[in-house]
Amino acid sequence: MMQGYEICVQGQLDLDWAEWFDDFTLTHRPEGVTVLTGLVADQAALHGILNKIRNLGLTLISVTQVTQQ
Repeated sequence: MMQGYEICVQGQLDLDWAEWFDDFTLTHRPEGVTVLTGLVADQAALHGILNKIRNLGLTLISVTQVTQQ
């Protein structure tokens, strides 16, 4: 079952990166944070996205599981 996540990173990522992040939606907040929102199939897929964030040298602020609507 797919699970929704909201991942916050420091900085303003270019919106073109959405495809690289498994088609997550990227949203910029005024305080200089980018929020990635999307669905993952399982914990392995979530770790894959977190590894991409690490490999880009981005600062991870938070990972929040969100309910699907």
